[in-house]
Amino acid sequence: MKPTAFKIACVLGILLLACAIALLIINPQPQHNLPKEFFTPIIAFEFIRTPQEVKHFFEVKNIPCYEQKMLLGNWIDYGFMFLYSGLLFCIISGIKKITQMNVLYIAMLLCVVMLVGDALENFQIYQIIEKYKISDITNNLSCLNIFTWSKWSAIASCFLLISPFFLAGNLFQKLIGILCIICFGLCIAAFLHHGILNEIFALNVVAVFLLLVIFVFTYKEDKTLIYTE
Repeated sequence: MKPTAFKIACVLGILLLACAIALLIINPQPQHNLPKEFFTPIIAFEFIRTPQEVKHFFEVKNIPCYEQKMLLGNWIDYGFMFLYSGLLFCIISGIKKITQMNVLYIAMLLCVVMLVGDALENFQIYQIIEKYKISDITNNLSCLNIFTWSKWSAIASCFLLISPFFLAGNLFQKLIGILCIICFGLCIAAFLHHGILNEIFALNVVAVFLLLVIFVFTYKEDKTLIYTE
């Protein structure tokens, strides 16, 4: 029988995909304005580091329109963050019920960390967009870096903690487990080398979330599996 938490995750998964599609439509497209090795504007801005990079980011054809798209996407992301953190929390809760692995309490706590980190990240993004033309944003960029990495590292750590469950499952579940481990490794690599690895890391996170949505819809209990901590 499918855990109730997985059933809730199914609903959250549908809403998450709908919100993700909306963000893809609303967020601006690159216009040769991104830092080196980046190709996604919102990812580039989350990991942006200097006032000069921010200034270059808005060197586009229609600056007010570009700013408004960034701000609108930023507001919608407040809903998006509740959906993905809630989805992950429900999946972890379901796995906890199945496996009784106490280490998953840490993963549940990390879901709260990623939610708070994302909210604070979005506030800094708003502040930077509003202030970059008129005042110093150095402190905002420092805070943005802290909150951004709090969010992304919490997500990667959650994936690592749930990976044993998936590695013990069928071929599809093993794929999820492997990608969860790879994601944690990419998180460390991206932290050490700023650039293309940040984009690859973000794509890996998206892939895992997509597979997790498929998982909760297709999950069937296998009573032959035994889990140990």
